[in-house]
Amino acid sequence: MKIFAINGSPNREGNTCVYGQQVIDAAKAGGAVVNSINIYDYNITDVWENYFGDALFNNFEKAGNDDMGTLKDKMLSADIILLITPVYWCQVTGKMKTFIDRWTDTLNPDFSSDLGGKGLALVSTHSGVNQINSSNLLQMAMDNTANFLGMKWLGGVDGASKMEISSGMNEGHDIIAQDFGAKLARGESLIGMKLV
Repeated sequence: MKIFAINGSPNREGNTCVYGQQVIDAAKAGGAVVNSINIYDYNITDVWENYFGDALFNNFEKAGNDDMGTLKDKMLSADIILLITPVYWCQVTGKMKTFIDRWTDTLNPDFSSDLGGKGLALVSTHSGVNQINSSNLLQMAMDNTANFLGMKWLGGVDGASKMEISSGMNEGHDIIAQDFGAKLARGESLIGMKLV
Protein backbone atom coordinates (compact mmCIF):
# COMPACT_ATOMS: atom_id res chain seq x y z
CA MET A 1 0.00 0.00 0.00
CA LYS A 2 1.05 3.57 -0.69
CA ILE A 3 0.06 5.90 2.13
CA PHE A 4 0.13 9.69 2.01
CA ALA A 5 0.26 10.88 5.63
CA ILE A 6 -0.53 14.52 6.33
CA ASN A 7 0.30 15.87 9.77
CA GLY A 8 -1.89 18.83 10.66
CA SER A 9 -0.30 19.75 13.98
CA PRO A 10 1.64 23.00 14.34
CA ASN A 11 3.56 21.34 17.20
CA ARG A 12 5.97 19.05 15.36
CA GLU A 13 7.10 17.28 18.53
CA GLY A 14 3.79 17.09 20.36
CA ASN A 15 1.46 14.24 21.29
CA THR A 16 -0.26 14.21 17.90
CA CYS A 17 2.99 13.81 15.99
CA VAL A 18 4.22 11.08 18.32
CA TYR A 19 0.94 9.13 18.08
CA GLY A 20 0.75 9.57 14.30
CA GLN A 21 4.35 8.43 13.93
CA GLN A 22 3.50 5.19 15.76
CA VAL A 23 0.87 4.44 13.12
CA ILE A 24 3.28 5.39 10.31
CA ASP A 25 6.11 3.25 11.74
CA ALA A 26 3.81 0.24 12.05
CA ALA A 27 2.57 0.74 8.48
CA LYS A 28 6.17 0.90 7.21
CA ALA A 29 7.05 -2.22 9.21
CA GLY A 30 4.11 -3.92 7.47
CA GLY A 31 5.53 -3.07 4.04
CA ALA A 32 3.66 0.14 3.23
CA VAL A 33 5.39 2.95 1.39
CA VAL A 34 4.62 6.11 3.35
CA ASN A 35 5.06 9.66 2.07
CA SER A 36 4.73 11.90 5.13
CA ILE A 37 4.43 15.69 5.27
CA ASN A 38 3.42 18.46 7.66
CA ILE A 39 0.69 20.64 6.15
CA TYR A 40 2.27 23.72 7.75
CA ASP A 41 5.13 23.42 5.23
CA TYR A 42 2.74 24.14 2.34
CA ASN A 43 1.00 27.22 0.98
CA ILE A 44 -2.71 26.56 0.40
CA THR A 45 -4.96 29.36 -0.77
CA ASP A 46 -8.26 29.69 1.09
CA VAL A 47 -11.43 29.04 -0.90
CA TRP A 48 -12.77 32.12 -2.71
CA GLU A 49 -16.10 33.43 -3.94
CA ASN A 50 -17.55 30.92 -6.44
CA TYR A 51 -14.74 28.48 -5.61
CA PHE A 52 -17.07 25.48 -5.97
CA GLY A 53 -18.12 26.51 -9.47
CA ASP A 54 -14.53 27.25 -10.47
CA ALA A 55 -13.33 23.91 -9.08
CA LEU A 56 -15.95 21.92 -10.99
CA PHE A 57 -14.53 23.32 -14.21
CA ASN A 58 -10.89 23.00 -13.18
CA ASN A 59 -10.33 26.76 -12.97
CA PHE A 60 -7.81 27.46 -10.21
CA GLU A 61 -6.41 30.81 -11.41
CA LYS A 62 -7.54 32.50 -8.18
CA ALA A 63 -5.40 30.07 -6.16
CA GLY A 64 -2.33 31.67 -7.63
CA ASN A 65 0.86 29.68 -7.44
CA ASP A 66 -0.02 27.73 -4.29
CA ASP A 67 0.93 24.13 -3.42
CA MET A 68 -2.47 22.50 -3.83
CA GLY A 69 -1.55 21.02 -7.21
CA THR A 70 1.47 19.30 -5.66
CA LEU A 71 -0.63 18.04 -2.74
CA LYS A 72 -3.34 16.79 -5.10
CA ASP A 73 -0.72 14.83 -7.06
CA LYS A 74 0.52 13.27 -3.79
CA MET A 75 -3.04 12.27 -2.87
CA LEU A 76 -3.73 10.80 -6.30
CA SER A 77 -0.55 8.71 -6.20
CA ALA A 78 -1.54 7.12 -2.86
CA ASP A 79 -3.87 4.26 -2.03
CA ILE A 80 -4.64 5.67 1.42
CA ILE A 81 -4.75 9.23 2.73
CA LEU A 82 -3.95 9.36 6.45
CA LEU A 83 -4.82 12.56 8.30
CA ILE A 84 -3.03 13.22 11.60
CA THR A 85 -4.39 16.09 13.67
CA PRO A 86 -5.19 17.40 17.11
CA VAL A 87 -8.89 18.08 17.60
CA TYR A 88 -9.73 21.79 17.79
CA TRP A 89 -13.40 22.42 18.61
CA CYS A 90 -14.55 19.06 17.19
CA GLN A 91 -12.60 19.65 13.98
CA VAL A 92 -9.14 19.41 12.44
CA THR A 93 -6.68 22.29 12.79
CA GLY A 94 -7.27 25.41 10.71
CA LYS A 95 -4.55 24.72 8.15
CA MET A 96 -5.72 21.11 7.78
CA LYS A 97 -9.30 22.35 7.34
CA THR A 98 -8.23 24.67 4.52
CA PHE A 99 -6.49 21.69 2.89
CA ILE A 100 -9.61 19.53 3.19
CA ASP A 101 -11.83 22.36 1.93
CA ARG A 102 -9.67 22.40 -1.18
CA TRP A 103 -10.41 18.72 -1.85
CA THR A 104 -13.18 20.16 -4.00
CA ASP A 105 -10.28 20.57 -6.45
CA THR A 106 -10.69 16.81 -7.06
CA LEU A 107 -14.35 17.04 -8.14
CA ASN A 108 -15.49 16.65 -11.73
CA PRO A 109 -18.54 18.27 -13.40
CA ASP A 110 -20.54 15.05 -12.76
CA PHE A 111 -19.63 15.33 -9.01
CA SER A 112 -17.38 12.26 -9.14
CA SER A 113 -14.03 12.73 -7.45
CA ASP A 114 -10.53 11.83 -8.55
CA LEU A 115 -10.13 10.51 -4.97
CA GLY A 116 -12.82 7.86 -5.54
CA GLY A 117 -11.76 4.40 -4.40
CA LYS A 118 -8.96 5.62 -2.15
CA GLY A 119 -8.93 4.94 1.57
CA LEU A 120 -9.25 7.69 4.18
CA ALA A 121 -7.97 7.19 7.74
CA LEU A 122 -7.54 9.44 10.76
CA VAL A 123 -5.27 9.74 13.80
CA SER A 124 -6.36 12.40 16.28
CA THR A 125 -5.63 13.59 19.77
CA HIS A 126 -7.87 15.53 22.14
CA SER A 127 -7.71 17.22 25.52
CA GLY A 128 -8.07 13.99 27.44
CA VAL A 129 -11.44 14.87 28.87
CA ASN A 130 -13.35 14.42 25.62
CA GLN A 131 -16.61 15.17 27.37
CA ILE A 132 -18.11 16.46 24.13
CA ASN A 133 -16.94 13.37 22.21
CA SER A 134 -14.88 15.58 19.91
CA SER A 135 -12.91 12.71 18.37
CA ASN A 136 -16.10 10.81 17.59
CA LEU A 137 -17.64 13.88 15.94
CA LEU A 138 -14.50 14.42 13.86
CA GLN A 139 -14.51 10.78 12.77
CA MET A 140 -18.16 11.12 11.70
CA ALA A 141 -17.26 14.19 9.64
CA MET A 142 -14.38 12.35 7.95
CA ASP A 143 -16.59 9.30 7.31
CA ASN A 144 -19.13 11.57 5.59
CA THR A 145 -16.36 13.30 3.62
CA ALA A 146 -15.09 9.93 2.39
CA ASN A 147 -18.61 8.85 1.45
CA PHE A 148 -19.26 12.02 -0.56
CA LEU A 149 -15.98 11.68 -2.46
CA GLY A 150 -16.43 7.96 -3.17
CA MET A 151 -13.57 7.06 -0.85
CA LYS A 152 -13.57 4.22 1.65
CA TRP A 153 -13.55 5.24 5.31
CA LEU A 154 -10.94 3.08 7.05
CA GLY A 155 -11.58 4.44 10.55
CA GLY A 156 -9.72 6.48 13.06
CA VAL A 157 -7.83 6.11 16.30
CA ASP A 158 -7.58 8.79 18.94
CA GLY A 159 -5.65 9.45 22.09
CA ALA A 160 -5.57 11.90 24.96
CA SER A 161 -2.96 14.60 25.24
CA LYS A 162 -1.10 14.81 28.53
CA MET A 163 -2.36 17.86 30.38
CA GLU A 164 -2.99 18.89 33.97
CA ILE A 165 -6.55 17.58 33.62
CA SER A 166 -5.64 14.24 32.03
CA SER A 167 -3.03 11.52 32.27
CA GLY A 168 -2.37 11.29 28.53
CA MET A 169 -1.85 8.14 26.52
CA ASN A 170 -0.68 4.78 27.84
CA GLU A 171 0.54 1.41 26.54
CA GLY A 172 -2.97 0.59 25.31
CA HIS A 173 -2.83 3.51 22.90
CA ASP A 174 0.53 2.25 21.61
CA ILE A 175 -1.01 -1.15 20.85
CA ILE A 176 -3.99 0.45 19.08
CA ALA A 177 -1.70 2.67 16.97
CA GLN A 178 0.54 -0.25 16.00
CA ASP A 179 -2.46 -2.41 15.11
CA PHE A 180 -4.00 0.34 12.98
CA GLY A 181 -0.73 0.96 11.13
CA ALA A 182 -0.35 -2.76 10.40
CA LYS A 183 -3.92 -2.91 9.08
CA LEU A 184 -3.37 0.13 6.84
CA ALA A 185 -0.25 -1.54 5.42
CA ARG A 186 -2.47 -4.46 4.40
CA GLY A 187 -5.14 -2.13 2.97
CA GLU A 188 -7.55 -2.89 5.79
CA SER A 189 -9.86 -0.73 7.84
CA LEU A 190 -9.73 -0.47 11.63
CA ILE A 191 -12.11 -3.43 11.85
CA GLY A 192 -10.25 -5.47 9.22
CA MET A 193 -12.32 -4.84 6.08
CA LYS A 194 -10.24 -4.78 2.89
CA LEU A 195 -9.88 -1.57 0.88
CA VAL A 196 -9.85 -3.48 -2.40
